[in-house]
Amino acid sequence: MKKPIRTLLTLVLTTTSLGLVQPLANAHAAAVQPATTGRQIKLSGAANVRDLGGYVNRDGKHVRAHKLLRSASLAKLTAEDGQKLVKTYHVKTDVDLRSAEEAAQQPDAKIKGVTYQFNPVVPHMNTTDFMQGDGVKNMETAYRNFVLSKDGKKAYRQLFKTLLKTPKSQAVLYHCSAGKDRTGVATALILSALKVDRATIMNDYLLSNRYLAPSNQQILAQATASGAHEATLASLTAVLGVQSSYLNSSFKAINAKYGNVTNYLHKGLGLTTHDLTQLQKIYLATPKAQFR
Repeated sequence: MKKPIRTLLTLVLTTTSLGLVQPLANAHAAAVQPATTGRQIKLSGAANVRDLGGYVNRDGKHVRAHKLLRSASLAKLTAEDGQKLVKTYHVKTDVDLRSAEEAAQQPDAKIKGVTYQFNPVVPHMNTTDFMQGDGVKNMETAYRNFVLSKDGKKAYRQLFKTLLKTPKSQAVLYHCSAGKDRTGVATALILSALKVDRATIMNDYLLSNRYLAPSNQQILAQATASGAHEATLASLTAVLGVQSSYLNSSFKAINAKYGNVTNYLHKGLGLTTHDLTQLQKIYLATPKAQFR
């Protein structure tokens, strides 16, 4: 029984059609979002695609629309999808946060006029490791490693450097496989740098459960039909979903080593005060200017 379940998990973590199962115990996942923020960009070949535009920071400024996009894998992106991302959302750069194995098995579709950057948070990933033992604890450990490992810090540092080099007229799209973990941490760091409050960051993070639930329900149904034991299903659910404890593991690890996220951005990622000021100038606007 172990072999088919592991094969299924590998497929889950390396294809665009896979999403998440909403954990019933996670009350935060049902948080109501403002109508103008957190909405999914519907594409034929990619899931969990979202524009961060519209989120309001602690100073009352809004994240500019059509500037920061998060997504799951772009391997199955159609030509029409690519055209929509370029023409409607002004995407100019595609930052791939996946491992070498994931990118090789499911390479991103080429989008005319868009520059591809391979920027792995975890250079080499063994997906079956997540199913050994307690799935929740495994995910929490992974989230700590995302922000504290040398490779993770290098990847997030490079993502910020890319954001700083991007003109106001262009957008950056960054993604992993399901668009929930490595991408979720990247989004949390970006929104923190833009002075967005923790509650808003968490709500955005948990939206992955909503947008990828249908495909994950199919995955669990397949696992159940194959005869997976209850413990295996519990681990699979934990690995496929997002929970507040996962992202909080990243924040706790940052606080323990650096004191707070701002110190992490400075000392962990090497961003200067000028960098953060520039980032806010590029990606924040007054309410009237946010959709220009």
